[in-house]
Amino acid sequence: MTEPHVHASHPKIASRLKRAEGHLRSVVTMIEEGRPYLDVAQQLQAVERTLRNAK
Repeated sequence: MTEPHVHASHPKIASRLKRAEGHLRSVVTMIEEGRPYLDVAQQLQAVERTLRNAK
């Protein structure tokens, strides 16, 4: 079996992806609660920004 490849940036990337995951959970909750579309759209922008930073 080969050794897992761990780059120095992996912990930061994992942190950013976890942040995006939290934002996505918030979006689902907001939709289920019937929050205004503008609020949902702003949260979705936060998800996109976090994913972009993870790249």
